[in-house]
Amino acid sequence: MATNISGSVSLTYGTHTQSESFSTTASTLLYSHKSHEYSAGGAIALVGGTTALDVGTIDGAEGLLLIKNNNNYGALSVSMDTSAYDISIPAGVANLISVGPDHPVNVKCPTATITGKGITSASSAGAIVLDDAASVGTAWMVATTGDDDSGTYVIEFDTTTTGTVYELDGVTKKDLSVAGSSGYDSSTEVTLTYFVQYRYTLTEA
Repeated sequence: MATNISGSVSLTYGTHTQSESFSTTASTLLYSHKSHEYSAGGAIALVGGTTALDVGTIDGAEGLLLIKNNNNYGALSVSMDTSAYDISIPAGVANLISVGPDHPVNVKCPTATITGKGITSASSAGAIVLDDAASVGTAWMVATTGDDDSGTYVIEFDTTTTGTVYELDGVTKKDLSVAGSSGYDSSTEVTLTYFVQYRYTLTEA
């Protein structure tokens, strides 16, 4: 049975006002899964390659994707056609996207890995200063020069040259100013592998 649909939209922006009304008749809605399934998950997106979201048991039907960038710093790139990453979700922001049946949704970190980045100083409170600009974002950091602390740590860059270093839990600040051969100093160089944490829910139409 056909369904009558009508509605109106009103937009006010400053002194500009625009109102529109519409009406149409829709045929009976058709969908393949009457249970309207959904898939949910979360992972870490890297710059290398692409990561397709796991759709679980959902088929190729259209639906809605709610995806959140869980980083404090650094954007998440999203592709709806497996090629162009034309959606950028800022840190801490969620986005609702209508997805189609033709391609899987792919995500990646837009920031390339940096090698041989010099350190100016590190403080006991986890603060670190770079010799020159990197990218604002979140990365794993590993020293590549001898006699420095060889651990892997998470670093959040709030500016292009300053950041805060954490243990891998992302909560405990790391003191890399330790006196002696293991501390970070002006002779230290590091590799920065950027990443983005995300969570999502995908619903079937």
